[in-house]
Amino acid sequence: MNNPYQSLDWQHVIRVASTPHMHLAAPWENPPLSPRRRLENARRHGLRHFPISNYYPSAPCTPSTRLSDFRLRQAWSTTRNGVPVPAPINWNELITWQDELEEEYRQQLPFQETDVLFPDLPADILLSKNAEHHSFTNSPCHITCPGSAFCSGNFDARNRFRLRDHGYPTGYAGPWQEGFREMIEHLEYPDGGGIVIAHPTWSHLTDAAVLEMLDFSPCVLGIEIYNDGVARGIREGRYPLEEGEPVPGYSTHMWDRILSTGRQCLGFAVPDHNIGEQGDWLGRVVLLVPEFTEQACLRAYRQGHFYACLKDSGLAITEFAVDSHGVSVAANAVARFKFIVDGAVAATAVGRSATYDLPQKNGTPDLTYVRVEVEDDSGERLFAQPVIFRGPDGGLLP
Repeated sequence: MNNPYQSLDWQHVIRVASTPHMHLAAPWENPPLSPRRRLENARRHGLRHFPISNYYPSAPCTPSTRLSDFRLRQAWSTTRNGVPVPAPINWNELITWQDELEEEYRQQLPFQETDVLFPDLPADILLSKNAEHHSFTNSPCHITCPGSAFCSGNFDARNRFRLRDHGYPTGYAGPWQEGFREMIEHLEYPDGGGIVIAHPTWSHLTDAAVLEMLDFSPCVLGIEIYNDGVARGIREGRYPLEEGEPVPGYSTHMWDRILSTGRQCLGFAVPDHNIGEQGDWLGRVVLLVPEFTEQACLRAYRQGHFYACLKDSGLAITEFAVDSHGVSVAANAVARFKFIVDGAVAATAVGRSATYDLPQKNGTPDLTYVRVEVEDDSGERLFAQPVIFRGPDGGLLP
């Protein structure tokens, strides 16, 4: 079987709240909330590992990052009307059409050096490189990659400085296969981090498209099964309700369809851009690590040593064990356990622990996968990572 928790020592784990998809710079806000303020909001809600996934540009944030790094000395190349423009790039030199800009933006030129975004980070915070990549030529997907230093796009989020009008692409502007390859090549730890497919339902990705991405590399980890930014947008009427998903923001139906093919697909819950002053700040993953280090956190991403949740407000999974006869799960408080098997709820239980007896045929488990959800009366919902018993060829895994 493929059990992500098989090698995990539940008795000695450190729990670290993280998320592969969060924005600490939102250039569309008016007035914008400072990245430092957004980080403080996230920390106040319990986050400790920050693979910040900004875009415009899609570039990692480090303790020494300045916004002017993306305007005065962009460190990666771009193209203009398909012709390569090598790095480093000083946009002050390339923007020669100031007379076309609205006064508000014309007055910002020439761009000046800005302060470091995150001076004096608290000792209980870890940063990892990451970004949200978009505008692929053959897919509407948005992609994050915790642990990758890969950069794409530029700073001009809404074409305020007319970069797009003058031939400079806002996002990746190439096929997703090439983008995935570059993200993987830029992973800082060979055994840590990887690609996460963002809001696949909101992006209108087909199951076939997601399966092709999962098959591209073992470094393609899985999909977002809950996105609070999408959920909030649907609640506020800015996005239509997702087809096939009865609850806004979820892609769990797609998750079950993918898992039914026998592919391992990890599930992530994320806040996306919904980490401002308002709202409940829902969506995160709880990493289960042996030590509080960046490398340990990114290894947990790769290994599936985490569970997804909405709030991380108290309820926790404390044990997860699998053998050829059953799946057992325990929590730190009385909760409702739900076992989803091959796309349907197979069993439920209430208590501090629960066990699901695996269906058998000729002395072996007769199912493709099982996953577990744990809920309480506060609205918390935990998603354990799935255990796969049959591979894509239909055969039992060793």
